Amino acid sequence: MPQKKIYLLRAGFNGSKFQISEKLKEEINKIYELGLELAQPKAVCETYKIGSLPKELIPKSFDGVNSITFFVSTLGYEIDHYISNANTLSSMLMDAWASEAIEAFNESIDKRLRKDFGKGTRRFSPGYSDIDVRKNWDIVNNLLKTEIVVVNKDTGIITPRKSTVCMIGWYDE
Repeated sequence: MPQKKIYLLRAGFNGSKFQISEKLKEEINKIYELGLELAQPKAVCETYKIGSLPKELIPKSFDGVNSITFFVSTLGYEIDHYISNANTLSSMLMDAWASEAIEAFNESIDKRLRKDFGKGTRRFSPGYSDIDVRKNWDIVNNLLKTEIVVVNKDTGIITPRKSTVCMIGWYDE
């Protein structure tokens, strides 16, 4: 899960600029621990040969790869529920914690995949560069065939909010 320093930076606390009161430190620590309790990290990964994939799911930057691993990751709905119903400070802190937590989770998946597959591209998500964010729906529903997240077919928006769709291209298997 996320480093506390990174969580605080995401929440807008630049250590040298802010004096954090004891009461605020207690809230920061409470939210960190609560995030650990509420998070229900799950992921689904699948690797496909490049020739079996629709061209609209292959980023131009993946030129020369032999296969692509697609994965969807989530922290679950409990985090969303808390963010939607907490007071402003707690909600903002949990949102920052969860943003860093999903990134830390994705980084752990990335490292494990690189250990298994070797040389690969950068981790990439639809909505950046030349893959439309609406392709999240195709990836989750047609490729990964999972229900750990829900994707709006028209917008590509994923719920729970702290969820991602990622891909990594592999040069050698």
